[in-house]
Amino acid sequence: MQGIVKGISRNKQRMAILTEHGYTVFDIRDGEACMGDMISGCLDDHGEQDLTNLSSGHRLCVYIEAIQASKESAQSLLSHR
Repeated sequence: MQGIVKGISRNKQRMAILTEHGYTVFDIRDGEACMGDMISGCLDDHGEQDLTNLSSGHRLCVYIEAIQASKESAQSLLSHR
């Protein structure tokens, strides 16, 4: 599954990715991504996941907090970080 980074928290540790099923929100454990980056991997399951930043070619270790979230829910989760 792929998605595009559409939101980043102030501390840059939580991101919202727009997928074909809604927003996936995760905390970055290791790696980095920027607004507009294309992310690939298991974006539809909670918990620890290893993803790929297709824009940079680097790996991301993340903890997925929410899947199939609405835009409003994703924005709320981003504001709590």
